[in-house]
Formats: sequence, structure tokens, C-alpha cells
Amino acid sequence: MTNKEPDLQHVMFLRTLADDFNYHRRQFEDWWHVFFDYANTPKEMAEDEAVKVVDALSKCYQSVKFLQKIARLVETEIIHPDLLYILYYKEISSYLTKKFEFLITWCGTGLDLGADYDSYEIARIADSVLNLLDRLNIIHEQHGVNLEEEGYNAVLWHFKEHTKEFFADPGKFSVLSDNYIDNYVVTVSNSE
Repeated sequence: MTNKEPDLQHVMFLRTLADDFNYHRRQFEDWWHVFFDYANTPKEMAEDEAVKVVDALSKCYQSVKFLQKIARLVETEIIHPDLLYILYYKEISSYLTKKFEFLITWCGTGLDLGADYDSYEIARIADSVLNLLDRLNIIHEQHGVNLEEEGYNAVLWHFKEHTKEFFADPGKFSVLSDNYIDNYVVTVSNSE
């Protein structure tokens, strides 16, 4: 299979990913509300609350990690981007920037490490996945969508503005950074 010659084999392979896309969509629907309770990351959390946030972050991380694998398959020309667009554009683009915003918000708090990611990893994943989104958006425009009029560009612009400091230096958002000494979330026993 090469990127230059999409065929039925490509379609069959991509169709096998439907369950994975559906799984990550269902996971998102189950956990995304957890983050609405936090305008800012707290300095202290009860253990059960921290476990709930770590679980949500872990599921969010797994979702973008899956998309990174898809992006890498497109980059290496194993998956044809036109077929990926036809079958999974909505699944890839929906809530993508929101997922990264959730993960970035908790970078450096210690809960990110509990969810098995750090700022450097999120920066690498975001770079790959956002490049994939750019490719798919080009195809989306070729199919007659005006990204500007329909708000796609505004969402991406807002995300990049909101996270530009993070992407400029992910190290500043690491749990080991001096900038984040006061940002570390301390968990306290539920009985306290």
C-alpha cells in the first residue's frame, strides 16, 4: 500500500479503524465534563477527585496518541489522506483542539505524569496531529468547504493563540520546571 495508489485494500484497512475511532469518541463523551469544574488548576485536591481527573486525562491522552499514530501512517504514506478524509474527517477534527487544551492545562501539575504524559510529549503529538489536520483541511476545502466562513480557521487560530506560550517552550510547562513549582497539585486524603 502506498499513498500514491489508493485502492480497495486501503479502504478495507481504514474501515478496520472504525471501532477505534468510535471507542475514542465514546471515551470523550464520558470524560470531557470532568474538566468543566476547573477554571484553573487547583493547588490541592482530594484523592478521589485527583483520581477522576487523572483518569479523564489518561483517556484524553490515549485519544490524541491514537490520532498521532494515524498521522504517522499518513506521513509515511501507508494511509492515503484522501481516503482518511472521506472516512474519518469528522472523527479526527471534532474536539481536537479542546483535547489538547485540556491536556496542556494540566501539564506541570503532577496529574499529567499520573496520566502518563508530559509537556514535551504533548508538544510532539500536537505537532504531528495538527499537521495532519492541516492536510485534511486542504482536502476539506477542495470539497467545497470555506474554512474561514464556517469557523474552522477561527477555532484553530484561537487554539494557537491560547497555547502559543506552551508551544514556544514546552519545558516551562514541565513538572520539573521552576515555573511550575507553585503549580504542582497536592493530593490530600479523603479523610482529612
